[in-house]
Amino acid sequence: MKAIGIILGTVGASCFALSMAFANPGLLPNHPGYPAKGKSPATGQSTANDQGQSNAVGNSTLQASQEAGTQAAMNEVTDANRARIQKSMGAGRLPETDTMNRVPVNPAGATSTVIK
Repeated sequence: MKAIGIILGTVGASCFALSMAFANPGLLPNHPGYPAKGKSPATGQSTANDQGQSNAVGNSTLQASQEAGTQAAMNEVTDANRARIQKSMGAGRLPETDTMNRVPVNPAGATSTVIK
């Protein structure tokens, strides 16, 4: 039983590896890149799947790369509580808001250390 499982697993992995190795090059994306004009010195076959592509230069390529990066870098998260802030009080202090708590703050040690 164990040997059958090993054999079936090996055959399945081999079939998967072969299907990936001989995948249809027509399914690869058509993109501008470095021109693939290289040929193998041993067999004379082309060394890339995108033969005949133009070189990726010019303003259109730069603009396309900038647009792709901009979409990933944009932060469009909004917080409704940020709109309530009226005045920043500085580092380490709570900001002044429209519904600010009117309770006076106890300075450190003012009444907390009083012993009766």
